[in-house]
Amino acid sequence: MIFGSPEEPRMSGKEKLKIFVGVHWRGVCCVFIPLFSLLIILPPPTLPHHWCAFCLVIMACFWVTECIPLPVTSFLPVILFPLTGVNSTSATCAAYISDSLMMFLGSLILAACVEQSGLHVRLAYFAVRTIGFTHMRLLLSMSLVTMFVSMWITNTAAVTMMVPINFAVLKVFEEQKLMKIFEYTSEGERVASDLTTCYFCATTYSATIGGIGTLVGTATNLVMKGLLVKAYPKVPEYLSFPKFSAFTVPMMIFLEAATFFSMVILFLGWLRPNSAAAKQALVTPQGQAAAKAAVDANWDKLGSITFWEYMVILLFGGSMIFFFCRSPQMFLGWGDILEETFHRPAKFIRDSALAGLVGFLMFVSPSNLSFFKNFTVKYYEQLPKVRASSVLDWKKMDASLPYSFMFLLGGGFALSDAAKKSGLNQKIGESMAMLKVCPNAVVLFLIILAVTFVTNFASNVAVCNVFVPLAMELAKQIHRNPMWYNLAGGISASYCFMLPVGTPGNLVVQSAASIPTSKMMVAGAVPTVATILLTWFFLFFWAPVVWPDLTTLPPWA
Repeated sequence: MIFGSPEEPRMSGKEKLKIFVGVHWRGVCCVFIPLFSLLIILPPPTLPHHWCAFCLVIMACFWVTECIPLPVTSFLPVILFPLTGVNSTSATCAAYISDSLMMFLGSLILAACVEQSGLHVRLAYFAVRTIGFTHMRLLLSMSLVTMFVSMWITNTAAVTMMVPINFAVLKVFEEQKLMKIFEYTSEGERVASDLTTCYFCATTYSATIGGIGTLVGTATNLVMKGLLVKAYPKVPEYLSFPKFSAFTVPMMIFLEAATFFSMVILFLGWLRPNSAAAKQALVTPQGQAAAKAAVDANWDKLGSITFWEYMVILLFGGSMIFFFCRSPQMFLGWGDILEETFHRPAKFIRDSALAGLVGFLMFVSPSNLSFFKNFTVKYYEQLPKVRASSVLDWKKMDASLPYSFMFLLGGGFALSDAAKKSGLNQKIGESMAMLKVCPNAVVLFLIILAVTFVTNFASNVAVCNVFVPLAMELAKQIHRNPMWYNLAGGISASYCFMLPVGTPGNLVVQSAASIPTSKMMVAGAVPTVATILLTWFFLFFWAPVVWPDLTTLPPWA
């Protein structure tokens, strides 16, 4: 302190506490959440379902607050369940590697192959060139491509792919002085303009919607299936690829249409020709020509389709066909034929076996035909000097593959298994038995509404792991088909349109385009309401058409 300067005012205890909590809130959560959770197990005697509830509450709070990394929270069952007698170490650890987890790993490997080849970028530019260059046409092409790609690769990868493509198109319009990508607040902070918000929010929303289209589209679909099989081992192959997509694809199309029209009405002034948004979204013929020239230039840089991309189409496309034909329930699949031929029990062959096979072929298949030169060239100098790379490069994939998600899924399966064995599910189900008097349509709507609300604040997979077992136990207590409520909770866990923290795709576009949270909430309001209503409609009316025995309580339940 400088001599003679006035003494700095002392901080009050309240100010110190505010700063301490603001800086160290994660540590505060790590200490106080378990302390408050002690109310569940105290006073003694403590039964297994008390300990299971204790672990559930801690994990749910840690997952929502993210005070420690999500996968680290998922190790708590391995620590708590054996020590407290809820479940054995071997049984708990077995939940961390299962068919659903291997299928999830296989889907990541398949997605990595598409990303490394760049096939998805070619698809995006092809769609843009085909559909057109006004804002409405461009937004439609971007949304459709993102939705389609997200059906097969992770939502985050689909969004990440579209970020530079969005910027490339918007930059052309900015150079033509037709729009501004960024605006500045009165404090000098750079934020996305309305048109930029429209493009990037439509991208992440389309990825979220596309993820529900297939079983491999997002991790929550595989978690939902895994939890159903874990809780009811005798359940038939209801959630097969064709059955699941037969239900979700029509719903996905309607959800995408509702989202698209909400965005063009709000940001592009569609149906409002005299609005400021409509005037701002007007693209002159010169602007369209400039956008077309820029996209054509990027398309030319891609060159003609490569042998590598052909191999990806063959292996990836072939795997999707074989996934659909393994045990489709609508006709005898190749998995059913193998089981009958070799006298194997039902469900002996699962999707993870095919995912492993295709992944193996991607690692051993060449991405080019340069090795043939070894048999055709005449001189030493003409021989290839490097080895032919495989269709999928292990080192690149290993550096970027999100293995940690497997622990997140495994922790949820371990928690679900323990809740069933300890009787916790039954206790929770009994407390919700009052809903028995409510019509099934009302219960389905309440599940969709509750899960959609919570998933905006927490990881989709974590929300699915917590709510889907509760929904299935509720179905059991009120004598309804557990798979119906499994679908309601699992699919709704993917719907995060309002807040960035709910899904990585939202965070990607917010950080890339500097979208304020308030703008994202405005953009996501109508899609959120639309998804809740449309999901309820399809679950109540369309799901029983796809699965006719959904309206009854089957013997396996």
